[in-house]
Amino acid sequence: MEPESLVKLVGSGNTATVEDEWMRLLEAPDLSVANLTRYQVVLGELCKVGKGPFAEQLAWAAVEAVREVLTPLDAERIAGAFLLTIGDSADLRVQVADLYREAYADREGIDVLLAESGLRAGRPVRRALRTLEVCLPLSEGSFLISRDGESAARVDRIDRAAWWFTIAHAEGEETLPAVNLADRYEPAPPRDFRVLRQFSPAELADRLAKDPGAVVIDLCRRLGNRIDSEKLESMFVPAPFTESEWKTWFSKARSALKNSPNVKIEGRSPYTITYVEVPRTLEAPFLAEFQEQTDVVRQLSALDRYLRECKARRQPPAPDVLAACYRQLHDRAARWNPPSALEAGLTWLAARRVGETAGIPDASAGAIQWFQSLDQPSAILYHVEDQTLLQLACSSFIEARPHDWQDQLLQLLPGLPLEMCDAIATRLVKAGRGSQDFEPAIQRVLSAPVAHFDALLWLWDGPAEGESVASLPPLSILTRILRTLEECRRSDQISKEAAKRIAHRARIILGARKYERFLRCLDTIDASMAAALRAQLQRLENLHRSARDELLDLLRRRFPAAEPARAALQPWSREDVLYVTDQGLAKKQAEIEHHVNVKMKENARAIGAAAEHGDLSENSEYKFALEERDLLRARLAQMNAEVAMARVLSLDDVPTEHVGIGSKVNFRRVDNGHAYQITFVGPWEADASKGWFNYRAPLAQEVLGKRIGDQVEFNHSGVHGTYEIVGIQNGLRTQEPVELVV
Repeated sequence: MEPESLVKLVGSGNTATVEDEWMRLLEAPDLSVANLTRYQVVLGELCKVGKGPFAEQLAWAAVEAVREVLTPLDAERIAGAFLLTIGDSADLRVQVADLYREAYADREGIDVLLAESGLRAGRPVRRALRTLEVCLPLSEGSFLISRDGESAARVDRIDRAAWWFTIAHAEGEETLPAVNLADRYEPAPPRDFRVLRQFSPAELADRLAKDPGAVVIDLCRRLGNRIDSEKLESMFVPAPFTESEWKTWFSKARSALKNSPNVKIEGRSPYTITYVEVPRTLEAPFLAEFQEQTDVVRQLSALDRYLRECKARRQPPAPDVLAACYRQLHDRAARWNPPSALEAGLTWLAARRVGETAGIPDASAGAIQWFQSLDQPSAILYHVEDQTLLQLACSSFIEARPHDWQDQLLQLLPGLPLEMCDAIATRLVKAGRGSQDFEPAIQRVLSAPVAHFDALLWLWDGPAEGESVASLPPLSILTRILRTLEECRRSDQISKEAAKRIAHRARIILGARKYERFLRCLDTIDASMAAALRAQLQRLENLHRSARDELLDLLRRRFPAAEPARAALQPWSREDVLYVTDQGLAKKQAEIEHHVNVKMKENARAIGAAAEHGDLSENSEYKFALEERDLLRARLAQMNAEVAMARVLSLDDVPTEHVGIGSKVNFRRVDNGHAYQITFVGPWEADASKGWFNYRAPLAQEVLGKRIGDQVEFNHSGVHGTYEIVGIQNGLRTQEPVELVV
């Protein structure tokens, strides 16, 4: 299961399945650093939802598993990444430290450096790992770059008995312990611009003259693959260039960069230069990925990506590469024992897909022969989950059974996915089968709609081309769909996952093509049936509320008499919708952006700074920062929930015959004629000093719905007495703020 699918399971609280899938991942034959580190997000999601100990348990199991099949250095890379994701774990700290010791067993003073790093002793994880990652690769003559500036340094001596480093830089010589060195510096290659500028100016001058584009690319890659010309100029002026020399040199560099397929130059002065890691050819990475995988679904996904990239570059796929992929699949399928195993069949189908793409003659032969060898070949189609392989399986099955494939597929039809139902039915119709031939399959669908829900939706949605094979009227199919949803809501025999999937599929198909099929169905019913249909829809709490409301609204428009006698819920009384203006929504979105990009980032820095102060159990600043983080997260969740409920008001939404949301209302005091004006807006635009009141406030709820001539009693903000409504206008037409007049 892919990382994204596991993350969704974490969100749904299904930790048992998460654990099962995680253990299955660790038993896979293609376990590797690249594959396993993709699953860091699962651990991170577990920590987010308060299941840190469970995340530690999974990480510990993964590290123990990879220690048996990978080198200590590869295992350490995985363990370190997991430890950073979880944040802290005493058990993982011990595992990572042990792996470092194994990987660098021949390195002098490794135990001393481990102790200095504080990995076991509780130093912040990121700082401890950074110490090890920076210091272990260094040797005399290595170069360093300052983390907070442009200065370079050279390692002259290393005392590995105590792990002290003597370095030379522009200000002279300095000796630093390992932790301090890693805090201040990071390793740099000898040809780094900043290193050459300080230690080899003659070599730098030669590179600047001969290959200006390469110098800019090196700097761009070193600084996160993106840099602007102003930043570059600050690095080159006043040394080694004057301002005029810089302009001439940068013009040459820009010309050279335009010829690089890896570089994009955007904008005008200042220019933005971006380096993009694009392989020289598509074939090498694709072939490596394809041959590395043992799962045919992932191999076909890699093939699809390769073909899309070829199309984007307007180049044909390489026949020799596709032929090599075909041979790998063909040979693997032929070696499978027993040959009737499902995995063998899936491999034959994948070989057919690749072979046909490559134009290899008889690429389908292996898959066809495999189906011919089975006792019950049609039953295998129920077990093929991938849609691409399922389509290939159907084609291979039809070619393998030319005499009885029609009867076999008619038997299978009720249990197939919706998309395959239409493809199979189309083939059967073209082969001469009519409505009477489909009748037994349709009756099986209707008798067990939960088990055959995809086929039921296919009957409702109709064929992609041609006439429907179902003799049932649309209303009969619709009511059966709605009754199935109701059964899913009430039955304890249907799992939550199955019920959720059924409701999701129903929402998509019912809403297809802007509810076209539903509208056509309404043309076939009368008012009494519309009332029954409305009552059935209202009970469907498991159908997504937006879809249910849309269906009810369409029904209401077509059959107004189907409305109940009681008055409809007024917009200002709805708790599931928040009415706002465009300006109000923009203001709230800006508030969210500031919350995420400023407040939460400041809090993250505060947590990091407080963590550096030592013992966290007695660190009040650290605890306060964590409490503030929780408050910020809660506030963000609340704001996101409000935005999800928001509906932007248009000019046409504002009534003028009575007071509504967006109305500008003029009042006149009964006893002295003083005027008072209010505009009712959403909560994000409200400003009492301007006469803009939140329509959800108690005062507004007293006024909304009233008409000209009605009287209201005011007692707020210095406004008291009985006022009469003398005018109602559309407040959204007013561009200037509405001023309070008393």
